Amino acid sequence: MISKSTYLKRHLTTGITDFTLSPPLNITAETFTTVTEFCYGRKIQLKPTNVAAVITATELLGMREGDINLRDVAESFFDRIVCVEAVTVLRSCLSLFPEVETTSLVVSRCIETVILEKEDMDENVLDVVVEMEHRDFEMVVYSLNGRLENHDVLYKLVDVYLKENKYGKLTDEQKTEICNSIDCTKLSPHTLVDCVQNPIMPLRFIIRAILVEHLTTRRTITEAATTTAAGSFQQQVEVHRTSLREFLQLDTTRRQNAQLKEAMNSTHSRIQTLERELSCMKKILQDHQAEEVKEKETEKEKEPENSVLNSERSSSFHVLPIDESSKIQRGGRGSVSSSGFVLDNMIKKNNAMVKYKYNVNSSEGSCHEGNGTPKSATSFRHRFITGLKNTFKISNSSSNLKDHHQ
Repeated sequence: MISKSTYLKRHLTTGITDFTLSPPLNITAETFTTVTEFCYGRKIQLKPTNVAAVITATELLGMREGDINLRDVAESFFDRIVCVEAVTVLRSCLSLFPEVETTSLVVSRCIETVILEKEDMDENVLDVVVEMEHRDFEMVVYSLNGRLENHDVLYKLVDVYLKENKYGKLTDEQKTEICNSIDCTKLSPHTLVDCVQNPIMPLRFIIRAILVEHLTTRRTITEAATTTAAGSFQQQVEVHRTSLREFLQLDTTRRQNAQLKEAMNSTHSRIQTLERELSCMKKILQDHQAEEVKEKETEKEKEPENSVLNSERSSSFHVLPIDESSKIQRGGRGSVSSSGFVLDNMIKKNNAMVKYKYNVNSSEGSCHEGNGTPKSATSFRHRFITGLKNTFKISNSSSNLKDHHQ
């Protein structure tokens, strides 16, 4: 037996037949008997109720040496029956804490097997878990932290333990220590929401869950925004090497698309401007047409009044026949020929007088005034105008006399 146990080799020396284990190992007499029988070549009987104890004893005693050792035999049996008898094995581990978990991780492996088989937590497993002390449970959940990729089941395990453990209400520090085993980044969005709304969870854990939820939401939005045609094309480029020619073609296409987009935006803005201008022109035309209609209506209203005025005016004007006796006879006084005759006689008389005065003034050598204008010319003008006035006065007076006599 000493040859198969490294622990016994360290503590036993030659010549010593009795020794005391210090500190005492968590091995029952029944388990030690099974270990002894195996060392002496006897057939042992492994069961779901004792396999965890045997595995723990082999780890404590260091029975790993040799091609056929008790640890390998017990582990092989555990792997065969754990899927079916996980609850029985778990219940047998309650009295073996903490060595059953610190030496061989039997409890965490049982729970992991149930999770992988059923993709959820079995109610019977939860019944066993709530019977653990908080230190033992904390040890188990920390072991599961590194073994599970998704911590949804771990969160459910912790939630049930905090609600239904038989040791009563835990302090906030104890709850925080247990909840620290949960990695919020490995929780699904639905579980994160449940964490935030769970009043049993400690405040620190809830705050951490809120921060992770915000980060997850932001990451989801960013991924959704970047998952476009260009993004998928870039992923294909990363998988398959792209030649320089294809890269240049892609760059040219992107530039053309950008230019086309700018042109479309510019055209759209121009169309909007033209539509606004067209609407303004339509409004102006409508206003102008309305004014024309009003003017036509006003003119139609004024036409009857104008026709009445025109008829009145036409009736007030009439043509009177000309009396033959009132006509001026040729050669009579007041006629053009008569006035012309008188004018000729006066011109002749004036010319004779001008000649006479000219001769008199020329003999004296003073035929010009101080301004260089001949006096005969000035007097001639004056006399000519005076004669015209007298002529017209005579004709007017004669015509007036005739009218008076008639």
